[in-house]
Amino acid sequence: MTRIKISFFLVLVLLSGCTNSTREDQDMVELTISAASSMTESLLELKSAFEAEYPAIKLNYNFGGSGTLRKQIEQGAPIDLFFSASEKDYRLLEETDLIKQGTAIFENELVFIKSGKSELQSVEDFLKLDLELAIGTPDVVPAGTYAKQVLQKMGVWQQLQDRLIFTNDVQQVLTLVDNGDVEVGMVYASDLVHSNNASILEGIDPAIHPSIHYYLAAIQSENDQSQEKEEAMSLFYDYARNETSQQLFESYGFKTDKRVME
Repeated sequence: MTRIKISFFLVLVLLSGCTNSTREDQDMVELTISAASSMTESLLELKSAFEAEYPAIKLNYNFGGSGTLRKQIEQGAPIDLFFSASEKDYRLLEETDLIKQGTAIFENELVFIKSGKSELQSVEDFLKLDLELAIGTPDVVPAGTYAKQVLQKMGVWQQLQDRLIFTNDVQQVLTLVDNGDVEVGMVYASDLVHSNNASILEGIDPAIHPSIHYYLAAIQSENDQSQEKEEAMSLFYDYARNETSQQLFESYGFKTDKRVME
């Protein structure tokens, strides 16, 4: 741990020990974090743990499709860190020097899911029937991009055009299927960890689409940032990559890579 981090950590400890001040009275450092919607539940749990350990830092999340979030950053949105479910969107930010520090953080898998009311036994059964399929909008939702690639490889993309329901993010796909509004969808395997009614209809051979890697990036600000903000960003960046946080992500179905902690 660097001297700066140690210094700021001591300040945080002192602040958290002040009995005459509430958290709201403290000089809070706020971080705004954009994140792929498929990480919603895991990051909310991470927020609780992080803020309990560093009570002088407040995390504000902005969830959505990685493509949409990337465009917001490019347009100057005041984002401090970015969790991307798309290597493409991460690389585009990297190419324009908008990433100060970044790394792959874990992997995911794509699956076909079905509603709890469905009696389908396979994707082949689905294709024979006139049922709808929910996927993320391919141009802005990484899971939708992967879904399109899979359907094209299967040779059914054109066949399904009138049966596709496009959503703004992968969580909307899960909600539609979970509620029984759409019988079949394509989501990440991690999305099903806390699903109420949806279940896997069929797994997808990862060989027929690019590997699904998630990335964490500290965003380069156009404005000078305070030392406290810089230190808070660095603390959270390291915290999200430590062993405890990686175990948390694994509990939500993500496949972590121990190299992210190096």
